Amino acid sequence: MNSRKITRRAFGQHALLASALFGAETLAPSSPFAQFNAETTFGAEPASSKPGIADSPYGVCSHLGGGEEHDQMPKNLELMKAAGIAWARADFSWSGVERRKGEWTFDHLDRVVEETSRAGIQILPILDYDVAWATPAFQHLDAWLEYVRRTVERYRDRIRYWEVWNEPNLEGFWKAKPSGADYATLLRETYKTIKAIDPELVVLYGGLAGVPIDYFEASLDAGAGEFFDVVNIHPYRGGLTTEQTINRFEKEIAQFSDALKKRNIAPKPTWITEMGWATPPVFGETNNRVVTAGLQHLFPKSVDGSEPLPKVAIFYDSRYEPAGNATPQEFYRLLPAGYFARGRGRDRLGGGGGVENLVSFVDADELTTLSPKDVPALIMPPSETFPADRFDAMVKYVKDGGALFLLGGVPLYYRSIIDETGAYQKQNGNPTMNADHAALRISWFAWWTRENVPEEAPLFVASASAKQLEGYQPVVKGTRFFDDSRLKDGDRFIPLLEAKKDDFTGVSACVYDFNSDYCGAVVVSSILGDGAVGDNVSTVENQAVYLPQALLAAFAFGVERYFWYEFHAPQRDDVDKEHHFGIVGQELDPKPGYFAYQALTKARPAGSTGDRLDATRETRIASWTRPDGKRGWAIWSSKAERPTTVKLDGKVDAAFDYLGNEIAKPTNGAEIRLSPGLLYLVGPKNVELN
Repeated sequence: MNSRKITRRAFGQHALLASALFGAETLAPSSPFAQFNAETTFGAEPASSKPGIADSPYGVCSHLGGGEEHDQMPKNLELMKAAGIAWARADFSWSGVERRKGEWTFDHLDRVVEETSRAGIQILPILDYDVAWATPAFQHLDAWLEYVRRTVERYRDRIRYWEVWNEPNLEGFWKAKPSGADYATLLRETYKTIKAIDPELVVLYGGLAGVPIDYFEASLDAGAGEFFDVVNIHPYRGGLTTEQTINRFEKEIAQFSDALKKRNIAPKPTWITEMGWATPPVFGETNNRVVTAGLQHLFPKSVDGSEPLPKVAIFYDSRYEPAGNATPQEFYRLLPAGYFARGRGRDRLGGGGGVENLVSFVDADELTTLSPKDVPALIMPPSETFPADRFDAMVKYVKDGGALFLLGGVPLYYRSIIDETGAYQKQNGNPTMNADHAALRISWFAWWTRENVPEEAPLFVASASAKQLEGYQPVVKGTRFFDDSRLKDGDRFIPLLEAKKDDFTGVSACVYDFNSDYCGAVVVSSILGDGAVGDNVSTVENQAVYLPQALLAAFAFGVERYFWYEFHAPQRDDVDKEHHFGIVGQELDPKPGYFAYQALTKARPAGSTGDRLDATRETRIASWTRPDGKRGWAIWSSKAERPTTVKLDGKVDAAFDYLGNEIAKPTNGAEIRLSPGLLYLVGPKNVELN
């Protein structure tokens, strides 16, 4: 396992904090298990009624009910508290308390309730899933409701909020074909059972995977509207880095309250109880290797240093979602290390140094005039989508001698066109795909287009690229493949990565090197799951950027509470992203995202009100009123660093960056440098950017 340790300016202060939190005397309380038995009930005041928690929107998902996170209490709870996190969402699963039919065991949950209460953290329990003798649960309501009744009665005085199921719109969790009507049945009976125990208890609709408004509306039409107190969604997505993606986020959140209003159902608060970005160590590695190998094949003299590295253009248009769902710096990860070794190195967001002299970002207009003589390589954002109105320019670029890189699935599979709002919108398919592939001499196949082709196969470095990909061992699979059937005399087909299974061998990444009527090259990789933009996967550095951007946007759009997914990262599998959503590592070592959460709660304390987010194409200004009456501000850019002048009405009392590092307080009219990493200001009555 690759352990990701945080390097950060002023890290020593946080190391002292960790030492204090992790000290043996502090973290070795007597085991609470002996204090409880199966008949234990709790009568203390719930944490959710305490000042600072009742009005806190800050939560995380944490699997406290079992495994490592259970074993590491109270360490992880103290880290949560130190970051300003007031809520922890955890499974109170049926199968954990009734492991054998009729035998009830609550010891592990007793400990969770006791430890969270002791730490001043409010637990949000999920009543979920089934048991072997009662599956699916909605078809065994008597047994399900007994579990609900026993659990809620036991903790009624300590836990006031109850979530009914997790992602019921996914078959893997629901254990049957998902149905809004079936969920409405389970929700209705569960709600009635909980309210009979205490009508003041709060019932959450089970957090929906994504933004499935059709499912939600189907449940409302089946009568669910009377039987929950809080709307609950899990709107995972790519980064909220452009005006377009921010606007879509706002509209998708609003449609749930609109669905209630349309049916004359009383308004209910909206929570996000899961949303985050994972940081697997292998993220982007295959794309980086393919780009590196392609450049080495096409520009061999640049490798040994006898010629300069080729200049590279990266297509980045904020209207184009495969680009706009990530910060520009994220695309630096596609480049060979030499682009940074010859500069002054990377900054904490992944760019910086001399790389700006070798790499440029071009938008749709600039793409039409891009010349291979000036910039011999063009990388499109990893995606099966392409800007259809710029396809002719891409072909001309290749004909004239440019090297075009198309990564992340079958190239040109989906057209993206400009709509009436001026933004690119992905279309359902590409009716001209065959002709488009022919124009670039790409030929592909897969198991659904050709017989005797496996659905997936392990990847290996092709012999022709052994030198360029020396030491690389792919961990992803090949699922789509290329051949040379469209090449002309003089053209070359150079495999980079091959997929092999039994008697089958297919090429998943290759170079089409033209030396006929075309003078350039196309480098393609059909490998999916390696950082195609729009997924909830990111770099460690950008996770820390996306976290406050997402929370501030959610609050501005009316979300009452936000639970980051998740707190702890097991980090035992470098490939599985589920091991890397956490903002602390396997050994509870803070990642940058932890410090980003801590900085956010410092700038915008619990109890803040009046959230706003003003977004232009290039800049963002979020603002709120803090409990101390001061205005808080967060400002950032959608692109790489850019200078701007800040106009301030009032004094700046505090200024720090998105990781909590204090910076010089700007004065009115000062020039500052914006980047995707947030700059926090506390105090001014108004902030404007020129």
